Amino acid sequence: MKIKKERAIIFATLLILTAVIIFSVLNWDTIKYLFSQVSSGTVVVKEYVLSLGLTGFIAMTIVMIICFFFPFISSVPIQLTSAVSYGLWGGLIHVALSVFMASQLAYLFTKSTLVLSSNKKKEEHRLMEEKIKNSKRSIYYFLFLAYLAPFVPFLIIHMIAADSGMKWWKYALVTLIGPIPDIIATLWAGVKITSSSSPIVSYIILLVIITIVVLSMLYKKKIVDWIFAPKEKNENEQQGKNQ
Repeated sequence: MKIKKERAIIFATLLILTAVIIFSVLNWDTIKYLFSQVSSGTVVVKEYVLSLGLTGFIAMTIVMIICFFFPFISSVPIQLTSAVSYGLWGGLIHVALSVFMASQLAYLFTKSTLVLSSNKKKEEHRLMEEKIKNSKRSIYYFLFLAYLAPFVPFLIIHMIAADSGMKWWKYALVTLIGPIPDIIATLWAGVKITSSSSPIVSYIILLVIITIVVLSMLYKKKIVDWIFAPKEKNENEQQGKNQ
């Protein structure tokens, strides 16, 4: 059963990646143009996006997914484009679904990498899951605080969630609902922020995000050890052991 599950994870990852790659190749000019708008910090014209129909919708989704995996690229312009094109609620649905799809890819990547990793890596991962499970802090408490913290990329949050050992349906529910408050705030206040921010502010925010990503990758184990400290043993139980 476990082997079938592992093969299904790898197959699903390859299937989704193949679909994304094929669509990207066939519509590269559109994606390249949308991506250039994200890079330059400008908002794509509403009429252009709407004229593309479903192709534009999917293309913006792929750009959002790219921004998810490369968080030093701001996704704010494409989020604002979605809100302008489809309305606030339509934009919210589009951005939330895009982040959700990226989260599922992150989950599949994590599980696929684990399947293909060495026995030593698998054992390290098992020990990390045990540490999180037996921690005095709930994984959901950590995720709640992480979603509220500014400048913490969804990629970092969702990779830790995927590594925590939680069941897929719980991961899917958390990564679908968790980002919504941040997305709503971005869509509501994004226009004012992007129009009033100076280049210096943008560079500072970019530097902060890059620093968080790099440090999170370099010190992942230490961060997990610090956040998920083990539960304190019962005092009576400890005394009994000492006797």
